[in-house]
Amino acid sequence: MKNKLFILKGFLICSTLIFGQEVPFSCGHTHRTHQLWEKNPQLKTDYEQLIANAKQTQLVDGIMKTTYVVPVVFHILHEYGTENISDAQIYDQMEILNRDFRKANADTASVIPEFKQLIADCNIEFRLATRDPLGNCTNGIDRIFTHETTVGDDFSKLNQWRRSQYLNIWVCKSMRDGVAGYAYYPTDVAAVGFFADGIIILNQYIGSIGTGNPNLSRALTHEIGHYLGLAHPWGSTNQPGVSCGDDGVSDTPLTEGFNFCPSTTAQATVCTPGVVENYQNFMDYSYCSKMFTIQQGNMMRNVLEFPQRNDLWTDSNLELTGALINPPPLCKPIADFNTRIQMVCEGTAVSFRDASWNGVVTSRQWIFEDGTPATSTAASQNVTFAGFGPKKVTLIVSNDAGSDTLSETISVFNSQGWAEITGPFSEDFNEISNWYSNWLVDDFHEYGSAFELQNNAGRNQTKGFVLKNFRPIQPSTALTNGSIFQDRLGSAKDAIISPSINLSSTSGAELVFDYAYATNATTFSNITEDIKVYLSKDCGRTWMLRRTIDKQELLTAGNGGYLNFVPNNSEWKTVSIPLNLNSTDSRNRYKIEFTASDFSNNLYIDNIRITGVLGLNENPFFQDELVIFPNPLGSNDALKVRFQGSGNTVSAIITDVQGKTIAQETFQTNASITNQIEMNSTTNLLPGMYFLTLKDGEYQITKTFIQQ
Repeated sequence: MKNKLFILKGFLICSTLIFGQEVPFSCGHTHRTHQLWEKNPQLKTDYEQLIANAKQTQLVDGIMKTTYVVPVVFHILHEYGTENISDAQIYDQMEILNRDFRKANADTASVIPEFKQLIADCNIEFRLATRDPLGNCTNGIDRIFTHETTVGDDFSKLNQWRRSQYLNIWVCKSMRDGVAGYAYYPTDVAAVGFFADGIIILNQYIGSIGTGNPNLSRALTHEIGHYLGLAHPWGSTNQPGVSCGDDGVSDTPLTEGFNFCPSTTAQATVCTPGVVENYQNFMDYSYCSKMFTIQQGNMMRNVLEFPQRNDLWTDSNLELTGALINPPPLCKPIADFNTRIQMVCEGTAVSFRDASWNGVVTSRQWIFEDGTPATSTAASQNVTFAGFGPKKVTLIVSNDAGSDTLSETISVFNSQGWAEITGPFSEDFNEISNWYSNWLVDDFHEYGSAFELQNNAGRNQTKGFVLKNFRPIQPSTALTNGSIFQDRLGSAKDAIISPSINLSSTSGAELVFDYAYATNATTFSNITEDIKVYLSKDCGRTWMLRRTIDKQELLTAGNGGYLNFVPNNSEWKTVSIPLNLNSTDSRNRYKIEFTASDFSNNLYIDNIRITGVLGLNENPFFQDELVIFPNPLGSNDALKVRFQGSGNTVSAIITDVQGKTIAQETFQTNASITNQIEMNSTTNLLPGMYFLTLKDGEYQITKTFIQQ
C-alpha cells in the first residue's frame, strides 16, 4: 500500500544553511521567530528561561558523562524523482551526525587555536528506529508519495511519529521561500502545534552522497541544533552580518555572524577588539563549520531534559523504538513502484523501477500484462506492451522476513498506431460515445478527488466534467479526512486527457473549452491555483506546455465563500488556444491540468472542441485521379478507391462525423499505374456520413461518402 497521508496547517519558521556555497541565501528563522514572539511574548520569556536553566547545570568534572541516544525517523516525501533518496544516503547522513555531535569529525583538526579547547563532545548520539509507533519492524525510513514534496512547509510534515518518542525529519524536493530547512525551538512548538515539531529539509542537504555532497552535509547538524534549543551565534532577533548579537551561551563570543569563511582571524574580530569570534561553529553560516562549544553541548543536553524531549532517550523509549538494537533487524519490504499512469505509443518501451522500501529486497517478481518480457526479476526493466488501453503491472518483493505485493491496472496506457479522432471535432459529453473511454482522468496524487463526468455539471446544466475540491468543514469534522483534504490541496494536480486526434489536415485550428471556477482565497496573493494546457505528439509520453490560465483570468465566479460552488449560466468562460499544426500532428493528445491551492473550490469543464477547417495536403499522385465508389454505399457494399499509385504503402482511414475511427487498412501500391483498393471493413456501417482519409507518407486527402 502506498503511504499517502495528511496533516493540519501550522505556522512556518525556517533556517537555511548552505555550507560550501558562498552565495547569497534566504533564512527565515530569525524573522519568523521574531514574529512569533511579538504575537506571544511569553515564548521569548520561555526561551530565555531555557537558556538560564542551561547555565545553572553543572558538568561533572567538566565532562558530559551521560550519553543521550535519540531515536530518529526520516520521512521521505517524493514523487518518484531524485528526491526519493536512497537508504545509503540516509545512512551516510547518520554517520555524519554522530561524528559531529561526538567530536569525531576529522575536520576538528583545523579548528583555530582560540577554540581548540572548547570543542565539545556533546555525548549525544542518533539511531534510526527499528520499531514504528505500532511496534512494526522499520528501518527508520518512511517513504510517502505526496505533492507536499514540492511545498516543504509545516503542511508537509506528514505522518509524524510521536514526537515524545522520535526525532522526526522530513526530506523534500523543494521548499517555499527558497529556504533549505528549518526547525522550531522546543519552547515555540506549543504555539505552532505539536505536529510541527521536528525538522524539514531539502534532499540535497542530506548526506555527502547521492543528491547530497560533503559541503552541504552539515545542514542537518545545524537544524538539530535549533531542535535542541541553540540559537544562531548572533542571537534570535537579527540577521548575520547586520549587528553584533549574543546567543546566550557563555563560550560563544559576541558576534554579528558570517556569510563567508574568514581567511584570517583578524577578519573574525568584529564585535569585541582582540576577541576572535567562533565563525567555525555549526550554528553559523560561515561555510567552514566544524564544532559545537562545550556550553552549546551543555545547552542541548539540558534541552533533552525539557518536556517532550526528556522521553526520547529513556531506557523504556529506546526499548520501545528499538533504537539500540544492533545490528538492526531485517524487516519485510513494502512493495512500491511508480503507478502513476504512463502513456506510450504502441511499440514504445516503458521503464519500471523497483522503489520498494522498509527492507532489503532479496527476491522480486514483475508480471506485465501483454508485456515483452512478460515477467522479470530485475530491479529496473524496460517493457513493450501489445494491444491497446490500460495494462496491469504487478510487483512481488520478498526477503527472509516476508513478502509484499503491489498490483496496479492503470500503470500503462498503450496507444494504438492511429488516431482515434480526425479533427475538427466537438464533444459536449451529453452522449457517451463508443470512444468515451479514451478520455483519460489523471488523478496524480490520489487525494480523494478527481475529474468526474456528471449530469448537470456542464454549461447550461448539461453533462460535463467537475473536479470537486470543496469539502465542508464543521467543528465536528475536525481531523477527519474531509477536513484535512481541504487544508492539504496546495500543489495537488488533476487532469483530463483527450483521445488521440489526427489534425494533420486541419487548418486554422484552435483548442476551445468552457470552464467555471471559484476560489476560497480572500487575498489576491493566496490565489496560486492555475489551469495548464499541454500538447503531446508521442501518445502522452512527454508533454509541451501550450497555455497557462493563471489568477488573472482563472476566476469566473470570484470567491466561493467556503460553500460548495455550483456555477450558474453567467459564471462560465470560454478559452481559445491557437494550434500551429503541420503534417506531423497526426496523433495529438491534449491535457487540461489543474494545480490546486489550499483555497481551491470546485472546477467545471465542458464543451471541449477543436475548431478549424479540414484541409487537403495532397499527394501529386492523388489530386483529381482519386475516385471513391459506390457513393452512396449500399447496405452490403464495400467501399472502393481508385487512384494513381506512387509505389508507397498507403493507409486508408474511415472516421464518422464525431471523429471516431471506424476502420483503418493499409495497402501496397504500384507506381505510375492506376490502383484500386477495396475497404473490406465498410460492409456493416450504420447509415450516415463518413470521411475517408488516404495517407501516402506526409501527403493525404480526405473525402466524404454516404452509407445508406
